[in-house]
Amino acid sequence: MSLLFKYLKKQIVASVLLSMVMTGAAVCAPSQDAEVMSWKQQLKQQEDLKYTAEIIEGVYKTLREKTKGSLPIEDALKTINEMPKVEIMDSYLDHFEEKVPPEKVRKIINQVYNIDLNAVSDLDAGNSNGYPDNIIEGVKQSLNPKEVDHSYINNLSKAEVMNLYMQTLDGKVNGDEIRALVNEIFGINLDGISHLEGSGVSLFSKNQWISQYDQDLFVVHTGLTDVDVWVYPTEYFTQETGLNELPDALQKALEEIGFSYNKEIGAYYYSNPGGTSVPDSFKEQTLGTIIEVIEAYYSDLKTGSKAQPALDP
Repeated sequence: MSLLFKYLKKQIVASVLLSMVMTGAAVCAPSQDAEVMSWKQQLKQQEDLKYTAEIIEGVYKTLREKTKGSLPIEDALKTINEMPKVEIMDSYLDHFEEKVPPEKVRKIINQVYNIDLNAVSDLDAGNSNGYPDNIIEGVKQSLNPKEVDHSYINNLSKAEVMNLYMQTLDGKVNGDEIRALVNEIFGINLDGISHLEGSGVSLFSKNQWISQYDQDLFVVHTGLTDVDVWVYPTEYFTQETGLNELPDALQKALEEIGFSYNKEIGAYYYSNPGGTSVPDSFKEQTLGTIIEVIEAYYSDLKTGSKAQPALDP
């Protein structure tokens, strides 16, 4: 009886397994596709995402590759929310196996930084000092060098200059190279902008907000071609302090680097005497001066700075 029982038991188990296979029932560990669907579904349920779903998916894939194992989407989102924008951009670019075209690069910058480079190009905003030699030479390589001069290149839109220059680059372009290129062509320092989050300073430039958070205290505003700069308090600062103008400490600090009060615009103002765009060093000095005053007198007001949710372009 025992031999017959064992035989019947084996037959029953085999029959059940065959039935499960035939009906598509799972008899093994979840597939990778099932796992991917799981975290994607969880991501769709999240609200108030700091970045677009496309950016988060790319960064998540890069983070998961580095962990070499499972990574709960909740943990990934916490990490992503704390990462500087430079790291978000680099991490997103890392998951591309091939060279990213310039149109895609501009879209990525829009999604990460909420900066519209196409709009900057359409306005012909940005650095008025001309392009550096490496940009000029790169554009010439994409065109007929005998028929192209500085005047021709300077009359191209900034987006066209970026497109032509990137055609000459071999292989995949990393984040550092892209950010240097954007600064040289558009006059936008993405590395510096990445550090403004949580600093208490908003930046309005090229006719758009380059960096802005709910609890920023002061605004640095530059003209279309960065020739002039002015500084004024945010509504949040006025609400919290009752001051409608810059505090004395900041007024004195700005005066020391060349600013003066302009009654017509109601702000502290600086214009480059040469009539050309102020250099990055002056922009950095201005931002650094304001941040020093914030840290010394108003650090409690900027505590808990919260980024505005990103929108799909």
